[in-house]
Amino acid sequence: MRNPALKFVLALSLIGGALSTAYADDLPYNLLISGTIIPQTCDVESDSQSQTVTIGDFSPSDFPGVGSVSTAKDFQIKLTGCTAGITGAKVAFTGNADATDPTLLALSDTGSTGSMATGIGVQILDSSQKVIPINNADSDVYALQEGDNQLNFALRYKSTAATVTSGEATAVMYFDLNYQ
Repeated sequence: MRNPALKFVLALSLIGGALSTAYADDLPYNLLISGTIIPQTCDVESDSQSQTVTIGDFSPSDFPGVGSVSTAKDFQIKLTGCTAGITGAKVAFTGNADATDPTLLALSDTGSTGSMATGIGVQILDSSQKVIPINNADSDVYALQEGDNQLNFALRYKSTAATVTSGEATAVMYFDLNYQ
């Protein structure tokens, strides 16, 4: 006695094969699917997601020459709920680079009244006062522990010209975290 289930499977295979051949000849598409299942990361505390850091008020005379810097103002990125599988994070700061010194964040017109200062940019520092260039995706890895963490950084003005003019000295910067 013949097996009716076997006939059914063979019939579908032949029909499916004929249809596949017709489409394969006319539309040669390939599809590669890939991905990674990653452990849960950390949450960025809401106070850290959108911050205003006031570096301070300075006079043009505080910048006597190219490369002069102001005092630094600390700021933090607070992370909560970090899981045990996360051991560190790279932090990339992005924004408009200064035209004279591309390692600095350029001042930007944020619509405030008055004119913008000239001859300075914003320098980013890590907790050990090491300079972090703007738009540099290859940052150091900052160690993280399970639970809550705080990453410490600082900002300061740095002169890029022999003469600094007074005015608004605002800038906009973003940060991205790449967990390790």
